[in-house]
Amino acid sequence: MKKILKRSLALLLILIFTLCSVWALDRVLLIKRYDGVKPMESFYAQETGTVDVLLMGNSHMGVHVDTATLWREYGISAFSLWGGVQPMWNTYHFLVEALKTQQPKAVVLEIGGLSVEDEYSDEATQLKNVAGMHLSLNKLEAVKATAPRERWASLLLGLPLYHQRYSELTKEDFQYFPWSEGLINNKGSYALYGHGDFDMADPWAIETAAEISDKSLDYFMGIVSLCRGQGIELILVKTPTVDLEKYQPYSNAVAELAEELGLDFYDFNKMTEETGIEGGDFYFDTHLNLSGARKLSLCLGEILLDTLPLSDHRGDAAYSSWDVNAESIDDGYLLDITQAEDYLEELKRGGRAVLLIKNGDWEKREPYLGFAEELSALGAPLEELLSGDSGAWLIEDSAAGEAGEMGLDFLLDGKSYTVDFEDANAVTENGSIIYSFRDLGISLLVYDYNCGKMLDIVDFMHTDGFELSRG
Repeated sequence: MKKILKRSLALLLILIFTLCSVWALDRVLLIKRYDGVKPMESFYAQETGTVDVLLMGNSHMGVHVDTATLWREYGISAFSLWGGVQPMWNTYHFLVEALKTQQPKAVVLEIGGLSVEDEYSDEATQLKNVAGMHLSLNKLEAVKATAPRERWASLLLGLPLYHQRYSELTKEDFQYFPWSEGLINNKGSYALYGHGDFDMADPWAIETAAEISDKSLDYFMGIVSLCRGQGIELILVKTPTVDLEKYQPYSNAVAELAEELGLDFYDFNKMTEETGIEGGDFYFDTHLNLSGARKLSLCLGEILLDTLPLSDHRGDAAYSSWDVNAESIDDGYLLDITQAEDYLEELKRGGRAVLLIKNGDWEKREPYLGFAEELSALGAPLEELLSGDSGAWLIEDSAAGEAGEMGLDFLLDGKSYTVDFEDANAVTENGSIIYSFRDLGISLLVYDYNCGKMLDIVDFMHTDGFELSRG
């Protein structure tokens, strides 16, 4: 009897060890896509009951609405739970999953997913829209709606589809466990930098209404029922797009459907005066860049405050992860910027200090003359920028437009900085070199108070016509 018990216990331990190993392997090898997978995995890390506004849909939601703006400007604790090219059936099952732990006051649904006409999406889209979900009956139902029967098992388990990722693994792949720090700080939205500069077409010129597929319509009505059953305000939106030929007929169809159902629908393609969005607010691939997303989010935030009894959670320690999210989005965006004009404009938003260094002397002519005028908006006196002397200025708040006196030694956030143009030809922080001059030009050392360190260092070399570069 004892032998049987020992063998049974040994088999049980082996089984437990095997299951735990497979689970851990799945966590590591899981494809960490920014669309579909990361939003869902980060959603699981959110404190129960903290998400007041749930943003849902395809990439036109995840990229076009900025959770950082909604938080900074209005104190709205919003989360963007989305997937790239996400059909309405995946959005429905994402919502079912979300309502297990959150009771949002509103669901804002991007209706672009209603344009999906095929029974199933392509295999890559299938995977990213279910892979981030934890194993459950809801995931099983999501898989059954997402793909034909022969793919159910592999999609449900996930590991068979991405088990060969060993050579691709990075540090990030080991940060998606329940105990991993940082997931709570991601609120789903994704920022893009770049200007596509598209021409804005007239949405009013497209009057046809598309026919929504039965499958898409059924799952859309499922979302309506879920929200109404739990007393959640459902707000429909079509975020700005330059691909009006594809999406406007569906927007027209949804406008009719929303009226029948008594739902609010905001077609932002027809609200350019309210949003202020222009052709330069789009990224190269027709999504909004962060500049456009901020504009849209300001408008959406006003709508949400007018529609719902939302609390302003800024300053509440229980919602501090939204502060971290906003800082992360803004910092990541600054590091992505490659154009001088955009960089200086971003610095004017504030929250950072700048050590502005002029290394060299140039004649008072273009392109430096125009660039110096732009720099002076940060606070460095124009007459000093145009003088024959090298020097540096500490701007403690990049939004204030005020700089301290021109000098070489500065104290910032308890740290001492020295600019040496002669011996070391470098900048030191508490005696250690943090930057060596690459050439004559202008250098900006950007200090982030939130993380307590230099976030970015950029150069504008005179030999490059004062174009932005990083060493």
